[in-house]
Amino acid sequence: MKGMKVVLSVAAACLFAAAASVAGVSEAAGARRGGGQSQAERGRAVYEARCTRCHGADGAGKTRMAEVVEPPDMTDPAWQRRRSNARMIASVADGRGQMPAFKKKLSRQEIAAAVAYVRTLRR
Repeated sequence: MKGMKVVLSVAAACLFAAAASVAGVSEAAGARRGGGQSQAERGRAVYEARCTRCHGADGAGKTRMAEVVEPPDMTDPAWQRRRSNARMIASVADGRGQMPAFKKKLSRQEIAAAVAYVRTLRR
């Protein structure tokens, strides 16, 4: 009887682990389901709508508006290395220097997606 309880316990644990694994796989697939796009791909739309005016389409900050506000070259690997995602999210949300705050204009998810896209601009 004691051996049967052990076997049933092990079988139940295996079934639970298998169910959790399947749920994890479907959650990972769901991460791309938001229109079939990755976070960086969603961030590109946010970046193009809200950031290109000052930072430029390529992130290098070479625009007419940049002559006034002097944004950083976000394609520079050294610039990217010195900034964590958390700092970049805070800068976009709260503003930094001449950059306005976007926390009332963009959701936290949109800001994080834009930061993910900026990471792809690295030379």
